[in-house]
Amino acid sequence: MIYENVLELLGGTPVLRVRNVLPDARSRIYVKMEGFNPAGSVKDRAAVHMVEEAERRGELRPGATIIESTSGNFGKALALIGAVKGYRVILVVDPKTTSSVLSYASSLGAEIEVVTEPNSAGSYQEARFDRVRELLAKIPGSYRPDQCNNPDNPRSHALYTAQEIIDDFPQLDALVLAVGTGGHISGTGSALRQHFPRLHVRAVDSFGSAALGFPFAPYRVRGIGNSWVPETLNIEFIDSLHLIEDGEALSMCRVMAAEEGLLLGESGGAVVFAALAYATAHPTQSVLVIAPDRGENYLGESYDDQWLRAEGVEAEDLWRTREEALRHARAPKHPPTSITHAPACASAFDPV
Repeated sequence: MIYENVLELLGGTPVLRVRNVLPDARSRIYVKMEGFNPAGSVKDRAAVHMVEEAERRGELRPGATIIESTSGNFGKALALIGAVKGYRVILVVDPKTTSSVLSYASSLGAEIEVVTEPNSAGSYQEARFDRVRELLAKIPGSYRPDQCNNPDNPRSHALYTAQEIIDDFPQLDALVLAVGTGGHISGTGSALRQHFPRLHVRAVDSFGSAALGFPFAPYRVRGIGNSWVPETLNIEFIDSLHLIEDGEALSMCRVMAAEEGLLLGESGGAVVFAALAYATAHPTQSVLVIAPDRGENYLGESYDDQWLRAEGVEAEDLWRTREEALRHARAPKHPPTSITHAPACASAFDPV
């Protein structure tokens, strides 16, 4: 098939069945590999949809400047869009952003602004937002996609991600997704619940994330978690929550690489571990995980023992085998709970 530009490669991402890291011979765990999108992550879907809807509404005009705060993958997607569509792109990042993400974005012409200090609560995200607001005020005609508050974020997943899953699965019992900005769990979860009324949706978040109303505390894993409750998060369609420790996510990345030949990003390790815990308790159910990106972004970092030691993580403490993963999945550090136990209230969010 011949395409007119690289953005047309969006979507149609493959689903891989897990074969080796299973708690039971009856278990069925599937991983939708969003890293096969053109800029390498699930964020591509929302970024393209948000930009095209802003163009349609006249909010984003030819030659304008796109400014956004990002921890990584959304910035990669915007950099690619800017290169294809001719926009100037300014990305406001922080020291947690991987060097591979920065290299990718700058190679495509995006300008990088690094916020070097967190705010008084220890949040780099809020400090990034402050800088974005300053830039928007200074640059006439600039546009901020605002992925954490823009309803086009969840809409993109309700329209496209969910439909791909419906096309692939005649029946599905459980969906396990990272919270992040709330876009893909809210949009995909709401649309799939309409098609599969008995579907169980499990949210996965970092221990320390405030996205569901818990007190914020710093955490290491990237691509998951927030320091506040994003407006794009609608918990009406979420049934349970699994909070993941850094070590659980990083370990699961190592296990999936060794046992399945699958390189996952850090948030992918978190959601696969949560899916394994779910399958342990429900061995006959079909479980779909959405892996937000691929491990290539992290090869020189969380897959590198030296880098981990410099970050205060002893690589020897990470588990690497199927047996260890299953043992921890049977007794995770934070057992999954009903979403009603989260401080955030469903009534605070409008349905997608």
